[in-house]
Amino acid sequence: MALHVPPTPVNTSKAASSKVDYIVVQKQARLLSLWKDGRVLRTYSVMAMGENPVGHKVYEGDERTPEGQYYIDEKHVSQNFQKFLGISYPNQQDSLLAKRFGVSPGGQVGIHGDRGGMSGFFQRYDRNWTDGCLAIRNKDIEEVYSLVEVGTPILIKP
Repeated sequence: MALHVPPTPVNTSKAASSKVDYIVVQKQARLLSLWKDGRVLRTYSVMAMGENPVGHKVYEGDERTPEGQYYIDEKHVSQNFQKFLGISYPNQQDSLLAKRFGVSPGGQVGIHGDRGGMSGFFQRYDRNWTDGCLAIRNKDIEEVYSLVEVGTPILIKP
């Protein structure tokens, strides 16, 4: 069962006004970290991933969260998930891999809130419920959204 890791500021006064340099996600540890100037600025618990979280996303509908180097390609308010940070999946390698298998790589993968508070319910049962996105607590997506700009690199590790 995943443990909630509260956000941990490096320097509270500076952290609140800083935009991050990059994001690192560790799928197995269920952690999302924001990095600034070579240091972890904040760390958040990933409440849910794709329903089939082990391995790299290959095609639309495989219920996996991609792994690799991407960037944040959009930001918007979401009726269903509070805020949404789009991840640039598929990248060129993902598209080539899907083409090799004759399938669509899919898209619309991102970081978002927890579907009206449902992540807490699902987390108690250690259940992943997204189609490949990374869901974090609504209060956390508010902070992440404010600290991340379009173009921010994101590394998603197994």
